[in-house]
Amino acid sequence: MKLLFCEDCWDVFKLDTEVRKCKCGKVSGRYLRDETNAEVNGKGISLAIGNGSLYDAIGKMKVVASPDRDFFLENTTVVCWVRPNEGPGNPHTRVSKNIDADHKCHQWPTDRLF
Repeated sequence: MKLLFCEDCWDVFKLDTEVRKCKCGKVSGRYLRDETNAEVNGKGISLAIGNGSLYDAIGKMKVVASPDRDFFLENTTVVCWVRPNEGPGNPHTRVSKNIDADHKCHQWPTDRLF
């Protein structure tokens, strides 16, 4: 899962096929039609969450009968990478300086993290 992080407003949001922006509007990005490759405006930090580790952590959380903080700390960790916006460290994303002008943007409510 590709996410973008804005260092100004600290918003984290996932990409979609429509352009999305952070709360303050500085950072934007979208998936291309293949839903694997993406374009971003290059003003934020690209993050990737390992889908398998997310699904595993959610599954473990759902089966625990009594919540125990130590269990969650030890068993529901999610793998996340901080990556450059393009290049060998992020081969499926490219920076597009015109993304904000070329595409209609959907601004998400400010109380929504993902």
